[in-house]
Amino acid sequence: MLARYPCDPVVTGLVDELRDGSPEFARLWERHDVHAGPMLRKTFRHPVVGEITVDCDALALADRDQRLVLHSAPPGSRDAEAPALLNVLGAESFTASGTP
Repeated sequence: MLARYPCDPVVTGLVDELRDGSPEFARLWERHDVHAGPMLRKTFRHPVVGEITVDCDALALADRDQRLVLHSAPPGSRDAEAPALLNVLGAESFTASGTP
């Protein structure tokens, strides 16, 4: 949380309070023994635009016992442009050759 909001006084205050109140927390905090989770990627195959590879982020909605999965691709990349093209094409039906 602190990495995401380093200037938030509520977050920094909480960390300071935890460090002051717990020598064990302070010791663990100083180790900086944190690793990012693995980047999840997924490749979809669409009959018109071909393969689309996206990064996946999952957010837990604990109060609803659900997960929200977000798919994203670097802006301007072919992987980002392909879904945009599909959005423009809409629900037209296509043959296997990709023509209407």
